[in-house]
Amino acid sequence: MLRRSPFLALLAVVSLTFGVLSQYDVFADEKKTEAKKDEPALGQDPHKLADGLSKLFDQLLAESKIKPSKLCDDDTFLRRAYLDLVGRPPLPREIDEFNPGSRKDAFGNKGDDKRPALIDRLLESPEHARHFADMWTVITIGRDADGNSKRFLRQYLETSFAQNKPWSEMVYDMVAVIGDTTEHPEVGYLMSFENKPQDMVGITSKVFLGKQIQCAECHDHPYEDFTQNDFRGMQAFFTHGRTGARGDGANRVWYTRGDKVVKDKHDALVHNVGKQWLYPQFIGRESYELTLGKTLRQSLAEWMTSPDNTYFREMGVNRYMAYFLGMGFVTPVDDFNSLNEPSFPKVLEIMGKDFAASGYDTRYLIRAIMNSDLYQREVDTNRTNRNDFKYYSRAYVRKLTPEQIHRSILHVVGIERLNQVEPIRDVPENQLTPEEKASKKILDGVNGWKGHIYNQMRIAYGAEPDMRELGDYDGTIVQALMLLNSHLLGPGWLTNSIDKICEEHANHNDRVRAIFMTVLGRRPTARDAAIMGGVMANWGGGNAVYEDLFVALMNTTEFATNH
Repeated sequence: MLRRSPFLALLAVVSLTFGVLSQYDVFADEKKTEAKKDEPALGQDPHKLADGLSKLFDQLLAESKIKPSKLCDDDTFLRRAYLDLVGRPPLPREIDEFNPGSRKDAFGNKGDDKRPALIDRLLESPEHARHFADMWTVITIGRDADGNSKRFLRQYLETSFAQNKPWSEMVYDMVAVIGDTTEHPEVGYLMSFENKPQDMVGITSKVFLGKQIQCAECHDHPYEDFTQNDFRGMQAFFTHGRTGARGDGANRVWYTRGDKVVKDKHDALVHNVGKQWLYPQFIGRESYELTLGKTLRQSLAEWMTSPDNTYFREMGVNRYMAYFLGMGFVTPVDDFNSLNEPSFPKVLEIMGKDFAASGYDTRYLIRAIMNSDLYQREVDTNRTNRNDFKYYSRAYVRKLTPEQIHRSILHVVGIERLNQVEPIRDVPENQLTPEEKASKKILDGVNGWKGHIYNQMRIAYGAEPDMRELGDYDGTIVQALMLLNSHLLGPGWLTNSIDKICEEHANHNDRVRAIFMTVLGRRPTARDAAIMGGVMANWGGGNAVYEDLFVALMNTTEFATNH
């Protein structure tokens, strides 16, 4: 068991609270730590938090006699950042813009500024909003939720992430929403539960607070201090609200109904929760204080998203640590309990307070994690850290989520990107011009290919867990067969990335280089080039040999993982 000294526990608080260790006089006798004057406030500078994380864990590793892996090179960082932030590998143009291995990128950023600048660009891109909307739709309501629920919730999440809306506001909107989907697409979250308040409270508590109280629905929790009455107290907040629908076809609208604004203490009483009358009660047996002029769901959402709510702020930090680093301070990520305490509780506490102080700014939190050494380490291990699953001394090979693989296939093959057409009038086909008919044929071909890939993905990955898992890549036979047999390159009459590469590059080596950069998001190594030079001569001639290489690379472990 690796030990931690009181000095390092104190260091954790100091370095993380104020960002940089050099701002403090830390005395060797471990008895006195004085903060210098004018310490920066929490939630102001993600780069200082990143530095604090890096220096803190360097200290912990040194004490534990663990040598961390080196920081990764530019090629590795570039691919990792694109996969994590926008859900796909970078394209050749984007690789050249970042200019891996060189001091200056295409935007004038130099040296140590290149990586933070890339993170900022990707966070501000529409693709980041789309990717995180996909990710959070799966986390909150799952892949098998009703299509309308997913469509509306995803619309709300994408718009919110694009605006960098505070995470507290997003969660408040989803839990407390009153209205219909024409103005409030976040109704999609409540729609997904099909008016089952017991499911609403179980998922809401788990996803946003890290408390799995669903075990107490039918009986007292077997090992936690949650009783049936605790569950019913939380369930009471959702008892009044329902969702309904009106209209048909394109005019169909979903809405909330039955919400009661609390005007006195009798309005807050809820019946038929366990066939009894009771007042709502927050998790942890924190009493609900009568809040007049609000619905019960609004009162719950207000309590949940408060800067003072430890559950909410620490669950948010843990989720993002697990996503970007392969493991959080608590694993499983959404199961905080007395038998599953954080690996570094004080670090999680301070990061949670920092996240809340930032205004629950998810981009702030992401910048802090990705700019730290913890995120930027190599996967390669040494004899001291190969068994480390606690101190973030190395990066972990993580298999991509189905959403990342799906987005990667669409972008890498490039059929949608390379076959764009002008908008077509919404008129009967016999009224279209010849040019519009040609455009419609292309559009139908693109949509047909996208639908084919989507259906294959549902078959292959429908049973996958909601979030990526820590560990070696262990894809299934069905997933392997999907990539081998699903006509990845699409109809031959549509332009794909291979067509574009062969058109733009006449030289064999240039084509191989462009294929590696397109599929894997990195330049081929000298070893890659040597292997290709030896084996491709036996594959035949013409463009077919390059199609074979393209598809072969899409079937590698590297394509389906973050490394």
